[in-house]
Amino acid sequence: MPNVIELKAVELDYPLLDAEDRSFRKALFGGASARGYKAIRALSGVTLQVESGERLGLYGPNGSGKSSLLRVMAGIYPPSHGHIEVRGRTAALLGASAGANMEASAYENICTLLRIGAVEPTVDRVREIWAWTELNEAYLGLPLRMMSSGMMMKVLVAVVTALDAEILLMDEWLGVIDVNFMAKAQARMDAFVGRAGALVLASHSYALLERTCDRIVHLENGRIESIVSRSAGTLSEEPRIAAIA
Repeated sequence: MPNVIELKAVELDYPLLDAEDRSFRKALFGGASARGYKAIRALSGVTLQVESGERLGLYGPNGSGKSSLLRVMAGIYPPSHGHIEVRGRTAALLGASAGANMEASAYENICTLLRIGAVEPTVDRVREIWAWTELNEAYLGLPLRMMSSGMMMKVLVAVVTALDAEILLMDEWLGVIDVNFMAKAQARMDAFVGRAGALVLASHSYALLERTCDRIVHLENGRIESIVSRSAGTLSEEPRIAAIA
């Protein structure tokens, strides 16, 4: 199957800023080393392909590079070195608020996020999204800040999986959904992948990735340590060359 994301020897440096210049974006997008900033290497020599129809997991402890790799895939951070190519429209859920307006109502946020994703927020579409969350309709008019993290995540998962995208990028936050709702969330993501292209899910929960993904990439200190693939219903480690080739 064709690759929808391809990374070759990707490196990402985060600048360490002193008191005289706190402009993170200027340092990052201007090239930390070129501007003379000291930097922390968040990703080092990452070579990886994501295939169409694949559910790929990114696993590792805090600071291993999972979130940084997702943000490079999403185009939020440009790699300091190496090459990345993304073939298809992406929908990203990369934080607890995922770009939502915490002061605006759930209804307003759903409409805004759909428009950003080039989807018309019709009454029927908004109703379908809200019905999937199983939340009381009274919450639809409340600001997002009044919702629990689990309630908010149900809304955001429902929205991003309704977008006309080909690649879904998700960071950690699926874990805040209650266990009873998790199977429903996974089924919705499976349907998204089935009609779209691929899912990349980062988590420090290996059990979640085992249930959800076809392959799991183990990251440590910004490097790929190993990759395991599903074969005949079980996950087994790929030859080491697959992680670095």
